Amino acid sequence: MSSPSLPALQRLHPLNGSLSGSDELSNVLYGKEYQQCVPVLQGDDLMWLVDYLDKVPRHVALSHPPLKPA
Repeated sequence: MSSPSLPALQRLHPLNGSLSGSDELSNVLYGKEYQQCVPVLQGDDLMWLVDYLDKVPRHVALSHPPLKPA
């Protein structure tokens, strides 16, 4: 898939979506530029973002240790 045309999405492109880059990914996703461009995404940029986010590993942080089996 081709690279995105919007600058906010271009900032995501070099990130590999790994957990080691999760802070950088969060900074982009919660940034003002990204927040402004998302509501107007269309066409190839929208497809690129969906494909990119589909490949980002899911990370669940537990606030407490898991329950022990009885």
